[in-house]
Amino acid sequence: MEMSRPHDGIIVLQVVHDLDTEHVVSIQPKLEALVDEYTENIILDFSSVHFIDSTGIGAIVFLFKRLTSQRRTLSLLKVSGQPYKLMTMLRVENAIPFIENITECDASRSA
Repeated sequence: MEMSRPHDGIIVLQVVHDLDTEHVVSIQPKLEALVDEYTENIILDFSSVHFIDSTGIGAIVFLFKRLTSQRRTLSLLKVSGQPYKLMTMLRVENAIPFIENITECDASRSA
C-alpha cells in the first residue's frame, strides 16, 4: 500500500493488490499500525483493486470500526467492478461512503 497526504487531515492509502485472503493477511498489521500511529481520516483508494472477498470486506469493516471509535472517518475512493458489486450487495456504502474524488471527502467533513 502506498500512502499520501494530499490535504491536511487526510491520509490516502492506495491499495495495490486485490483484497483477498492472501493480501489481507499482509496488510492487516499495516492498517492497525496506521490507526495507532496517525490521527488523520483515511481514504482507501480502490482504483487498482479488481477483486475483494469476505476477508477483504472484514478488514475494511474492522478498519471502519476502529476509526469510528476514535471519531475518525473512512471513505472508499473509486470502487468499481466486482468490489463495487459485492460491497453494494452487502450495503457497505450505507456505513462507509464511496467517493469518486478526494474533494468529496473534504466536502463531507466540512458539512
